Amino acid sequence: MINYGMNVIISEFSKLNIKQSHIEGGSIESGYPACSIKNSSVTVSSSSIIQEITSSESHAWAVQAQEGSNLSFSDSSVSAINIYDSKLFMNSVEIVYYLGIHESSLVRFQHIVDLQGKCSELLDLYIGGNSALIADELKLNRIIDPNVRVIQDSHLYIKQLSYDQGKVDDLNFEVDETSYFNLLAENQGLTEDKQVPQNQKEVERNPQASMEKLKNLVGLTKVKEEIKKMIRMVEFNKHRIAKGLKPQNVVLHSVFMGNPGTGKTTLARILGEVLFDYGIFKGDELKFIEVKEADLISGYVGQTAIQTQNILDQAKGGILFIDEAYTLNKKDASVNHGQEAINTILTFMEDNRDDTMIIFAGYTKEMEQFLKTNPGLKSRVPNTFLFEDYTADEIVSMGEKQLKANDYLLEDCDYYKRNVSRVYNASLDRSNGRWIRNFNEKLYKALADRCYKNEQFEDLNTITNQDIDEVLGKHASYEVKTGKDAFDSLNELIGLAKVKQQISDFVHLAELNRRREEENGGEAKFTLHSLFLGNPGTGKTTVARILGEIFYQKGIIAQKKFIEVSRSDLVAGYVGQTSLKTREVLESALGGVLFIDEAYSLANSNDNFGQEAINEILKFMEDHRQDIIIVLAGYTKEMNTFLSTNSGLTSRIPNVFDFEDYSEDEIVEIGRLGLSKQSYTFNESLYGEIIKKAYAGSNDHSNGRWIRNVNERLIKHLSSRVANDPQADINQITDEDILKLLED
Repeated sequence: MINYGMNVIISEFSKLNIKQSHIEGGSIESGYPACSIKNSSVTVSSSSIIQEITSSESHAWAVQAQEGSNLSFSDSSVSAINIYDSKLFMNSVEIVYYLGIHESSLVRFQHIVDLQGKCSELLDLYIGGNSALIADELKLNRIIDPNVRVIQDSHLYIKQLSYDQGKVDDLNFEVDETSYFNLLAENQGLTEDKQVPQNQKEVERNPQASMEKLKNLVGLTKVKEEIKKMIRMVEFNKHRIAKGLKPQNVVLHSVFMGNPGTGKTTLARILGEVLFDYGIFKGDELKFIEVKEADLISGYVGQTAIQTQNILDQAKGGILFIDEAYTLNKKDASVNHGQEAINTILTFMEDNRDDTMIIFAGYTKEMEQFLKTNPGLKSRVPNTFLFEDYTADEIVSMGEKQLKANDYLLEDCDYYKRNVSRVYNASLDRSNGRWIRNFNEKLYKALADRCYKNEQFEDLNTITNQDIDEVLGKHASYEVKTGKDAFDSLNELIGLAKVKQQISDFVHLAELNRRREEENGGEAKFTLHSLFLGNPGTGKTTVARILGEIFYQKGIIAQKKFIEVSRSDLVAGYVGQTSLKTREVLESALGGVLFIDEAYSLANSNDNFGQEAINEILKFMEDHRQDIIIVLAGYTKEMNTFLSTNSGLTSRIPNVFDFEDYSEDEIVEIGRLGLSKQSYTFNESLYGEIIKKAYAGSNDHSNGRWIRNVNERLIKHLSSRVANDPQADINQITDEDILKLLED
């Protein structure tokens, strides 16, 4: 397959198998790689992929993969590869020009991979952006400065390094202070006291420095304290040994649980430095290997144990960080390769309790479930670190540190703090550290745009209030929404004078709190959760919808979303399942309104499932006071009884709206309006008289619901009459039709 000037292969959200093929083409000038791969799984065997590269200015590579792709190459030749946020497995492959590994990518070399380095302007290998390469055997073919660059919290592990033209010592490895390079091989011709290439900086044990790194991390107070306890135990053992006493065994294996962006990976690396500096990990260098499910599991029976054991052996004497560990739980799969990996890990953990640390990391809910389904694992992991979400103040502090580290200044620090706090508190994307990184990156772009538009390049590092406003203006969820004023919709409702005034006061209070938050900084202490009390048919659901629209238009909540549920939508029939089911419903309503009708029914049961749902709702209310409106609705008497037995609800829901019954005149007006909207004509005076008489004599005082049912009966009378008289006006309700209502 040859196609110069364009991509030869484009693979997106696909699976692709390339076998015994020759692929050639692409366009360096136009930025088209020969093979463009996004979010795909691609296997290449006994093939060649060619795209000529002549300089470092090239904007395309023979293979470019991104967005979570998985690549496997064997017995093949490739001109150059660039991967982003992807995984790459290589077995007996030659790379003609260059290999670039970016953005949290992971690469594994099995057997020899030959980097030929045939472009004088390109280095041989680049690893950056929190990426890692584990190589059984790597061959380099020239001396260039550098041959390999490892930066930005990245890792390189090589078992065997070869250079046929000279000594391995002559190769140049550039490794920044945030990254690690470990040459695991023996008998490589290196001098006895030098286990890494010449310019690789040796790691020194400096407990004070690593503890200072830990201290300087923003937030994570509880996690830091747990680490200090671990270190105190280490020091305690040293004192026992000094007195001739037997030391207490310290099991290092741990679980890291928390939401995305809470610093799990960063802290794991620093924890590794701390443990290394305190002498818990032996050897000349700290070993830190980060893997995910795909790195441990093979698609072939029996190979997973071998693949997992290989990684465990590489991590022995250091840290193995298993991210998203819960994905190893493959109980529904026909062949449970995940359990094979877990069993291999369990055996290793038992044999290496005090010299190797295995960290299982992931989101809290998923990790808790993972540990429940693997009791053997839970019993071997005594240390649990819970990573809490960052507060708005901590997010601001992180943002300021990032700006300083990247040589940016703020025109007005207070303005930055106020706005970041406000926007973060209002955001549904609570991705913690990732959120503030993304926000700051938008500021950098806004600064660059302003400089170019104004053609002013003297000050390239001061972020102004104008830049902040520009970024905030691009967040639709913080702008006031346009369209029909929802307050008009509220005022158009018949009756409900008391509720309308309560809603108006509630909205004005929320607006005041938001303004105080913006102008004074920090988080305003108010909640949007509400109680709607009243008899059936008094408009509770309708008003809740309108309330959500009002807050959406005012920019107080982020989405125009209304979800209505009852007990059956929240409660499951099995122990432990209700909280999961309720949590899913709550999370689906984030940013909008969750209307729980007949909420008192959660307590009207002989089982505990309803209380389980209530407990989940209470916690969610506390955690999300301003980014969701949870409305508990029901009949006044039943709701008051329900609240009296659940004091936690009363304290969390200060906003109470009393929906009074409609008067007879209001019932008539609702009925008239309903018929008029359907374009019916009728004797309004007679209609009002009959409706009042019928309502007074009815035992069913379900308000708006009652009059809707009456109108439906009235239209049935009309339809029966018209069926017998084809000449009759189908839009005219006669007095006879109305009078029949008294006969029903």
